[in-house]
Amino acid sequence: MRVIRPAGPVLAILTAGLLLLASPASAQQPLKLSEHITDNSNVLTVSERAAVNSAIDELYRDRHIQLWVAYVDNFSRFKAENWAAKTREASGMGNQDAVLAVATNTKTATLDVSPKVKGLTAADVDRLQHGQIDPAVAAGNWSGAAVAAADGLNKAAGSSKWAMLLKFALVAVGVAILLVVLLVVLLLRYRRRRRAARGIDSGGRPAVQASVDGSLPQGSLPEALSTADARFRQVSDYITKHRDSVGAEARARLDEAKGHLAAAHGKQAGDDAGATAAVAHAARASALAAQAQTLANADVQAAHSPRRRRS
Repeated sequence: MRVIRPAGPVLAILTAGLLLLASPASAQQPLKLSEHITDNSNVLTVSERAAVNSAIDELYRDRHIQLWVAYVDNFSRFKAENWAAKTREASGMGNQDAVLAVATNTKTATLDVSPKVKGLTAADVDRLQHGQIDPAVAAGNWSGAAVAAADGLNKAAGSSKWAMLLKFALVAVGVAILLVVLLVVLLLRYRRRRRAARGIDSGGRPAVQASVDGSLPQGSLPEALSTADARFRQVSDYITKHRDSVGAEARARLDEAKGHLAAAHGKQAGDDAGATAAVAHAARASALAAQAQTLANADVQAAHSPRRRRS
């Protein structure tokens, strides 16, 4: 008589044993990474590994950020973020290191970047994770996920750097504009003062105008003539004394003053209208003589100022 032994319990025991044996092999504990690409899941071809290496090298060359990529079957009992953090700690990574951990069986990944990496924010890393890495992992594009991580870190850090440079440039342009405005204001003030010193108003006309129609306030004719005569003689004597230093403009003003002074003396013997015109001419002569004195003083001072030696 054949004895039939139950096969079900035996198969169950064998299956459980196989699972126990297989489980440690498939569950990956946090690693100590010694290479920039660790492919424990054997998902990369030779050409794909070369593409990932190229992107990692370019990232380090441009931004001095080292990216470490680890492909494992799963993250064992750890969450992806914890697995990457423990791997970073076990590998002794620094402030310029980033870890991309990819679990190929569960199609999950995480990008762990040091918060001290310059030019990157947590928002930049989050956008890179959800916008480029996760879609590539979900599609089983393992090398594409790593290349996206390297390129994304490169561009994010670069854009932040350019943003800082742009901000600096805008500040510099603003300062330059303020300096230009200040220079223009100072130049206008200087020109107004120079015109005032020469007796010229903003329209290019003599600032002191003595019209011959009696429109200006009039004083005593003898007083006006006396003042004009005295001022003319004083300036004439000064220009004669410094004739080698005084320029043509000062001499021209003095000649104009001489003409108005002669006209004033010529009209003083007339009627009231003539007296009014004489006062106007005398005032004009005094004003022109004062302008000639100012110009002559400037010429003499310039002529006697010490000249700089040429080196």
